[in-house]
Amino acid sequence: MKLDCDVIRDLLPLYAEKLASPASSALVEQHLAECEACRAQLEQMEKPVPVQPELQPDAPLRSIRKTLQKKSIRIAAAAVLTVLCAFGLVFWMGGAKTPVTAEQAQIWTYNKKEDGANLCVLEVQGKNVRLETEGGFSWGKEYITVRAMRYTFPGLHAALTKLTGSEIVSTEIAVSRTQLLTVQCADETRYYRDGQQEDVVTQEQGVFEKG
Repeated sequence: MKLDCDVIRDLLPLYAEKLASPASSALVEQHLAECEACRAQLEQMEKPVPVQPELQPDAPLRSIRKTLQKKSIRIAAAAVLTVLCAFGLVFWMGGAKTPVTAEQAQIWTYNKKEDGANLCVLEVQGKNVRLETEGGFSWGKEYITVRAMRYTFPGLHAALTKLTGSEIVSTEIAVSRTQLLTVQCADETRYYRDGQQEDVVTQEQGVFEKG
């Protein structure tokens, strides 16, 4: 029986592929009717062989390329976020300021004649103190209001105002001798006209005493 199985198993590949002669096929079929082991061997041979997908030559390269693209996107996003944060920090630093008291501002006023016009000049001499003009400056205005502020980063603020084209705040402001100049400080509001500080201010709405 052992010899018969060995002979039959040698013929099984040909039988499975329909290549065995009729006599060999009859012998194999006769044996298979009686031998369970050989039948199992034939069934195993007749099972479809799974076909492995053929690897593309550039598959590793595509995988590496995809990984690099994802990494590049992350790096670009991080770079953009860093630049935006840097710009935000620069503008915040440029605008960082606090109001100062009249004593800290060290306010000085004097009259001078320039280009034939009599002017009242107000100047602050406190460290890093600047004058902000409220609502813009105009010689046609009857009232001019400025605020005394201390900029945390005066150089950076000056650079940003030049870059954006906005009016640069200064340590002094010149108005006509007839204009009322209001200076807002952290502790008080002062009024100046014709180079002199006024205690009582007359406006269109009425008379206001210096607060």
